[in-house]
Amino acid sequence: MGNANTRDCPLCPTSASVTLDLTQAQRVLEHIGAHILFDSSVSEMSEPCGLCLQPSAVCQYYMKKGKGALGTPKIDYDRSQGCATKCKFSYTVASRSTSSSPCSNVPLSCPVCPKNSPAVWRYNFGYHAKTSHPGLSASDTNYKSIYELAVSEREEMLKIWERRENVSVKRPRKSNFPPLVISDAHRASIPTR
Repeated sequence: MGNANTRDCPLCPTSASVTLDLTQAQRVLEHIGAHILFDSSVSEMSEPCGLCLQPSAVCQYYMKKGKGALGTPKIDYDRSQGCATKCKFSYTVASRSTSSSPCSNVPLSCPVCPKNSPAVWRYNFGYHAKTSHPGLSASDTNYKSIYELAVSEREEMLKIWERRENVSVKRPRKSNFPPLVISDAHRASIPTR
């Protein structure tokens, strides 16, 4: 199963086991997000966690407002519970899709659910809105903008899905020892005239 900083993907076959580096949270989000979007064995009905694929009933994330008047949303790690993949990430960075990091699957506070409800992962939000709030219009742009993916994000996530078995694990440094300090008495020097 790896060490404290790695975890095997719960869905990739053991013959092609994919080890996820938990120190690279954005890559974990991408790999798991690709499963949510393209893996037919992942049931949208379970509204799977974006980090461990457990059902939303088991793995619950809660949100809180960041500091200041214009504070951005943050994950409330004190209230969140059940996730098998303990992996902290920069919410602001993870919520934006870029060419180098296309996955924007982050927990979102549902604007229709009660304030103290668990968050819903972006890639599950369409299903959540359809089943939990059937009165919402499918064409309501206020909610569609929350979960609808750009074509570029979907295309880049498909590329990640197609090469999912080639996830690279960050290699640790060769040594954690400080550099060797040589005193002046032990240095070789050329005498000056």
